[in-house]
Amino acid sequence: MEKILKIALSMALLVAGLSGCERMQNTESNWEQVSLQDWPLTDCSTSTRPVRDLIAYKLLGMPYNWEIDWMSGTTYIINPDFSKGTIPFKYQDYLAKNPCNGTHGAYMNLIEGNADVIIASRDISRNEKASAEKARVELETAPLAIDALVFIVNPKNPVKNLTSDQVRKIYTGEITNWKEVGGVDHKITPYIRDADSGSQEKMETLVMNGLTMIDGSYMPEIIGSQMASPYLQLEGDEYGIGYTPFFYCTAMVRDLLRVDMLSIDGVTPSKESLRNNKYPFVSSIYAAVRKKQDHASTAYKLYQFLFTDEGADMIDESGYIAIRH
Repeated sequence: MEKILKIALSMALLVAGLSGCERMQNTESNWEQVSLQDWPLTDCSTSTRPVRDLIAYKLLGMPYNWEIDWMSGTTYIINPDFSKGTIPFKYQDYLAKNPCNGTHGAYMNLIEGNADVIIASRDISRNEKASAEKARVELETAPLAIDALVFIVNPKNPVKNLTSDQVRKIYTGEITNWKEVGGVDHKITPYIRDADSGSQEKMETLVMNGLTMIDGSYMPEIIGSQMASPYLQLEGDEYGIGYTPFFYCTAMVRDLLRVDMLSIDGVTPSKESLRNNKYPFVSSIYAAVRKKQDHASTAYKLYQFLFTDEGADMIDESGYIAIRH
């Protein structure tokens, strides 16, 4: 049964990719240089901020580099490099047009008309679709790059591999002790994310396959409200487990918050195993725009640009794996 589910998931991802290809056949860029004044309102997930910003900086002619985010101290982000030339606008003005409100916030802003283009860690959720229908707004979404949901533990934890079934049983409460999966005799602390977060939506749809997860309302201390929450919780908990996007872990957190990524079904999460769809929990990040967006607008042209060869090169530079059409 598990093998059938895995095959079905792989086919679903393939169909999603092909569906995006049908909508986005253009491989050449028709992008024209624009100023920040004419730049559309964009929004993004926490984990897709680097790719959104890298593309924006390139198209706006801004030099940039990877730096530790001084506000959090827990992730690397891409910032303008003011030492490499004069930038014709203030960074605060850039942020006003390019905020980062998280996955759910970005979709709601797009639905409500407070964003024109978004790059999100997942496709639109069930709750967001209901909000869009209520607002009589239709969105056009398409998979943009490959990511995955990975499982992380404290480096002191001797368990380095779990099966997909063991992961599900941990998060339904059927497996409660590490000794049941080859570890030490100690209770497992399964950390989860807040509802509507990109990670939580992926966990429920990509991993759990309709199974009911543990009820975090009775254990509020296990619910993390930020992307860095599982990392911060696992730093002091040798017996915990959490989940996070692969890109966020490898490109943004890096060495700032030490965790170990688990192999699943004997497959280590890596760019190669994601690209070849061998890792079981491969997913996609998405670009989205309102369907009624004027196709002659800068916003729609930016959306189209993301799916060109030039856009794919920028996505690859960010550390994601571009879906090339």
